[in-house]
Amino acid sequence: MLRRGTTGRRAGLAIAVLAIGAMVCAGIALAASDTIVAGPADSFSQATYNTDQGAVVQFQNNGGSHNVTARQTGPDGSALFRSPTVSGGTTGVQGTQFLSGGDYAFFCSVHPTTMSGTLHVTGNGTPQPRPTAQLSVRSKKLAKVSKKGILVAITTNAKVDDASLVAKLGKTTIGKVDGLSLAAGQQFATVKLTKAGKNKLKRKKKASVSVTATIPFGSPATAKSKLT
Repeated sequence: MLRRGTTGRRAGLAIAVLAIGAMVCAGIALAASDTIVAGPADSFSQATYNTDQGAVVQFQNNGGSHNVTARQTGPDGSALFRSPTVSGGTTGVQGTQFLSGGDYAFFCSVHPTTMSGTLHVTGNGTPQPRPTAQLSVRSKKLAKVSKKGILVAITTNAKVDDASLVAKLGKTTIGKVDGLSLAAGQQFATVKLTKAGKNKLKRKKKASVSVTATIPFGSPATAKSKLT
């Protein structure tokens, strides 16, 4: 029995190795990329860096406060890809995993006149799907909203960090919640009203409100509801 198990494990390992080799030969290798390097002077180490589609590019800072910020705007209204500003160490440049093949200009927002470069995304690999969200406002009663806030159902296709919700009455913001961490699938969040928002709703017998979700690296999503 022991010999048979050992043989089976060895055969499984051999099949796995052969499968990986076949994927590499077919061009379906794991996404890889150069590391963008900055410092200690206020400059990047080279003008162009390469990455395969689907990879989160790493940013290594060897001194000073620097970041990597795309010049192009993404669907969320912020930089198409970006890293936090760091004073040393290595961090991920989030957003690069969603890019298709092409050239993308970037710079350091702390030193915009001396630090710029190009990220070249190859045709290898596959871009990761951008996060998406669908909203549904579940609240229907004015009195309940004034006391407890606006209940919103959010359905996402992937885990999302640092999302936000903004509730509006017409063009006026009446509530907001920031820093939401959302799991893939459906979950619920409540947008608490500001004092001014409560006062505006108190004067009404019915109202139409909207709630918009900002999804980092994805398109915003909006839902509306008539309160009575």
